Amino acid sequence: MKKATYLALLFCFISLASYAQEASGRIEVTGHSAAEELPKELTINIPLVVIDSTYLSCSNELNTLLTNLKKDLESKGIERKDLSTGSYAISENFEYKQGERKRMGFKGQVTLTLRKQYAPEIVDDFLQVANKFSLQYTIRFMLTEEQKEKLSRAAMVQAVDDAKRKAEILTEASGVRLGSISKITYGESQGLPGPLMEVVRMSADGSSTDSNGLKLYPSEISVHQSVNIIWMISN
Repeated sequence: MKKATYLALLFCFISLASYAQEASGRIEVTGHSAAEELPKELTINIPLVVIDSTYLSCSNELNTLLTNLKKDLESKGIERKDLSTGSYAISENFEYKQGERKRMGFKGQVTLTLRKQYAPEIVDDFLQVANKFSLQYTIRFMLTEEQKEKLSRAAMVQAVDDAKRKAEILTEASGVRLGSISKITYGESQGLPGPLMEVVRMSADGSSTDSNGLKLYPSEISVHQSVNIIWMISN
């Protein structure tokens, strides 16, 4: 009798387990989104190069050029705290002539960097100085850390909404019910709707050349988010 009862209970348990497996399951959906904004951060790198016959004259000329450039920028209203220098070096300058490596004086190099919140007036003032000194330079438009955080949060919320919308469409079309969330994972990456760095070079005569057709104003930059969500489903 006990054996028969045990077998009956075991059969019921197996039947219930099989029914539960048939009546429920999971659905996994990935939601995507992107939030974009014009970058507020402007960075201009200005490499300065001087070549002269002697070490002393090369050093003096490089320091004079750097000092005069800073003065001109400051006269345009750019604050000293927004300017920094790096990669200062003076080295022997070699050239190859008729297959022979010959020393041709000294080369002095330093990079002056301007970092400031973007404004059209700042770029215009800088271009006037760049034209005067016949500078080469690179311009970067980037998101601030505050912008990155804000856009990442917004994109994450939108990605969840996108995943939920897809899950609701799929379950409705399949004739099942959407239950509770079982698992959430996410990832993020920088989008590529516009360039993160725009480069314009000034030729020796001060004319502007732009081989990439880029403009001296920022394009919107996107932060992309992907969210993967697993829901329980039932009949």
